[in-house]
Amino acid sequence: MATKCLAMGLDWNPGPKAKPGGEAEFEKLWRKLHSKWCWRRAAKVRRFGEVTLTAFDTLGVPAVGADAAATEWARQQAVHRVDKSLTEEQFVRGMNGFRALALVPPCDGLPRYTNGSPGGYVEAYAFRGQFLKDCTAIIGPELLNAAWNSKAPADTVAYGRALLQRASAFATAQHIDLATVHLAEDPETDEFHLDVVQSAGRWCVFWGERGHWLEAYF
Repeated sequence: MATKCLAMGLDWNPGPKAKPGGEAEFEKLWRKLHSKWCWRRAAKVRRFGEVTLTAFDTLGVPAVGADAAATEWARQQAVHRVDKSLTEEQFVRGMNGFRALALVPPCDGLPRYTNGSPGGYVEAYAFRGQFLKDCTAIIGPELLNAAWNSKAPADTVAYGRALLQRASAFATAQHIDLATVHLAEDPETDEFHLDVVQSAGRWCVFWGERGHWLEAYF
């Protein structure tokens, strides 16, 4: 089950990735759209959408109305609809195109530590980077400070591997079995903090290796 923290703070989102063959144009547009001044921004935003794939695409998330499993999932959600004036069919039609992330099998790209929710400001594939603030004893101030910077895919992978190395070194020094830290529930323990760092590292490697940029939101 995902662990959530509702306070505002740092979240990592897997940004869009380039469609095959469009890497150069993607990076050029990315840098222009993230600069302080971008001429003809609206046109560039439209073009950016044409040359990119989303995290939903990478995960193969089924869509309501286009996939039988997702449509059936929407019917199950209809039971809990707030607006009871809508029939089940009306509710399901209103969800057409919605990507049913809940149907994706568990993977490192769907972190246990997340602030994501359906229709929220981030989805469940976002990592709650704010948790790393309590892990300085493991990762050190330099890696913590770097958590607030958006990163290109290769840099995201490198950062993730650095986090995993720090977790391994700390666990060895403290005689902690990394295979069991996912069972920790007390947020004040080293085991819990190690699980956060390991989850963060695996998340970075997962998305970076698949060509997604890390977008830091805070």
